[in-house]
Amino acid sequence: MSAIHERRYRLQREREIAQTRVRETTAQYLQRYEQILHDLSVQDLQQYVTADVEELKTQLRQLGSELQSDAFRARELSLQIGQRIHALPRLARQARDIAIENERLEVLEREHQAQQQLRKEHETLEQAWQFVWSSWTDKWARNLALNELAELRKRIFVENSPFTAQQIQQEMAKIQQSTEQHVAIKRQQVEQDAQQEALQTLANQLMQDIEAANLPVAQTEQLTQQITAALQQPETLTAQFQVLAQQADQAMVDESVRREMVKAVCQSLKHAGFTVLSPTRSKDEHQDVVLIQAKRPSGNQARFKIELDGKVRYEFDNYKGQACKEDMQQVLPRLADVYGVNLSDERVLWSNPDDEHEDMKPITPHNTRHR
Repeated sequence: MSAIHERRYRLQREREIAQTRVRETTAQYLQRYEQILHDLSVQDLQQYVTADVEELKTQLRQLGSELQSDAFRARELSLQIGQRIHALPRLARQARDIAIENERLEVLEREHQAQQQLRKEHETLEQAWQFVWSSWTDKWARNLALNELAELRKRIFVENSPFTAQQIQQEMAKIQQSTEQHVAIKRQQVEQDAQQEALQTLANQLMQDIEAANLPVAQTEQLTQQITAALQQPETLTAQFQVLAQQADQAMVDESVRREMVKAVCQSLKHAGFTVLSPTRSKDEHQDVVLIQAKRPSGNQARFKIELDGKVRYEFDNYKGQACKEDMQQVLPRLADVYGVNLSDERVLWSNPDDEHEDMKPITPHNTRHR
């Protein structure tokens, strides 16, 4: 063989050997590329780079065909595929992270929108609630209904049960009506109890005042019995108490006036020169009289009997001549001038003003007057 022929043979053989080596190496890369795509599918990353995967699968099929015909062209195509496919998992993971973050943000946005909507709905419901709440003027009834209202509010604003503004107003109106009816009954009972207690207190005070007034026995017993009987008739209690209070007041006024009268008579007698004994009171079921007795050293005597009804009976005794009249003129006018005691309706029971002889019977004037 010539030298030229041998050289050509070696070149042809080397090319075959080189193609075989390149084909084997490229086939290994092809397997790696297919494994990468398989791993993407197993890791559920393929969905994030779908377009790239489909395009690379097409290129890998082309690479498989080129391996059978031209290993060198297949190697060039493998290099192009390799640059893209090795970066694909990272791109897929980034796309997945972005998708997850976007989904998280979308969830947050949906929640925010839902909260905004719920807040708007709550504001509408809250306005409806506050409208009824502020118009509920009966604070006693409102406080009594707090537990029931709290339960309703929990259903509306915590459990988010489906309520409209109109339904809230209707539910609150039902609670208000029911509670106010209950409160009306309770308030009426409280008022009745308070009235009964007040009248009982008034009755006790009235009986204490009557007892302290030291009225005639019969009058004290009568007023006490009437007050006790009135307490047994609640329907007419107030009206009866007004009458009884007026009667008791009048009786106590009469006694007070009489005390002033007793004081005035005593002072008038003392001013006229009489020695006045301590007044005495005679009281039984039939009469109540204060007796005032006074005398002079000469033996002249004066006696006043003052009854509760204003009747005054006075006697000037053991006098001779006009001395009796003179003493009367010293005592009686002074009662009117100094103490304001108005003696009227005078009725003379007995008098002897013309008897001026010392040896005759003493003049005993016996008069009855009303204040």
